[in-house]
Amino acid sequence: MDLQVKDFMTSMIITAESDALVVDAAKLMAVENVGSLIVTQNDILVGMVTRRDVIAAQLLSDEAYHTVTLGEIMTTPVVTINPDAEIGQAVSLMNQSDRTHLPVMEGDAITGVISASDIIRALATLRLMSMGDQE
Repeated sequence: MDLQVKDFMTSMIITAESDALVVDAAKLMAVENVGSLIVTQNDILVGMVTRRDVIAAQLLSDEAYHTVTLGEIMTTPVVTINPDAEIGQAVSLMNQSDRTHLPVMEGDAITGVISASDIIRALATLRLMSMGDQE
């Protein structure tokens, strides 16, 4: 059985505009309990920000924390994947691009996000399925 991205992606898409402050984005990520935000400009995907990006920005001064925007720290261009792609393709893309989150795109529409955590869940599911086949 092929495991597809659409079966394990998170359908809840949390977006923020590229001119949003990092402090507000960090709060949004905490409230929504997500590890990434889709960054948009006029409802068009322009970047992605993860918790790792926020930490890597080293916004140690209070002034920087309250003035730096997502557009300044976001990852762009964005590496995306199709919902019908196999999990193995997502793993390869993450490894090649050094990303832990991939927006899932169907045409121009964002349909979800798949993360490294989602892939671990997929692999655990595959393992359980294979153990069931052995019984």
